Amino acid sequence: MPDSGDPDDSKSDNSEALCFDMYGTLCDTSTVTTALGEHLDVADGFVADVDAVWRRTQLRYAQQVALMEEYRPFWEVTERALDYALNFYDLEPSERAREEIIAAYEDLDPYPDAADALADLGDSHTVVVLSNGNPEMLATLAENAGLADLLDDIVSAHEVRTFKPDPAVYRNAADRLDRELGECRLVSSNPWDVAGAASAGMATAWVNRSREPAEEVGGEADLTVESLSVLAEVL
Repeated sequence: MPDSGDPDDSKSDNSEALCFDMYGTLCDTSTVTTALGEHLDVADGFVADVDAVWRRTQLRYAQQVALMEEYRPFWEVTERALDYALNFYDLEPSERAREEIIAAYEDLDPYPDAADALADLGDSHTVVVLSNGNPEMLATLAENAGLADLLDDIVSAHEVRTFKPDPAVYRNAADRLDRELGECRLVSSNPWDVAGAASAGMATAWVNRSREPAEEVGGEADLTVESLSVLAEVL
């Protein structure tokens, strides 16, 4: 993977660049339940509830700080969201346990079909990550998940000091790739992300693993698949 925004020149003539969301699309955010279970003295069934509040709050806080124009890196947003989830359930792990729980976000499991899909699509497309994560946490996660060598680049929302679904994030990706916005396709399992990219003018592929309904605001996905492996077959 290049160190800067310089995708493989051999793919630059391809009409479409693929911009993969990281969290929930390439890597499974529920992986953090392992760390939660190890460091919180709660029943197994309760761990999933803590995880759900943490993830939901992480996304909400990212959108809140963007709207309030009080940007902070996604790692900090993730920390504050964990603290909220712990307070929500009146949990008080040690500081060391809290740090190890947070660190789980840099060691998420990739979805089983992620590597093969990136490898297949990378033969004919420029493939990059486009994520709210700040550069350091994305680079570490890509390496730990075994995906780094399959990516042409990582594009972070941190570069424009806001978060998806702000149109500035998608436009910055197109600028980094030296393409028109419509020549880039967001690949995401998050329906709000797909709606935001489509509204901004980017092509989209929705990896709808859980068969959710489409968002009622924003743009519509122009391609919907149930897995990354199917996406690789279609594209």
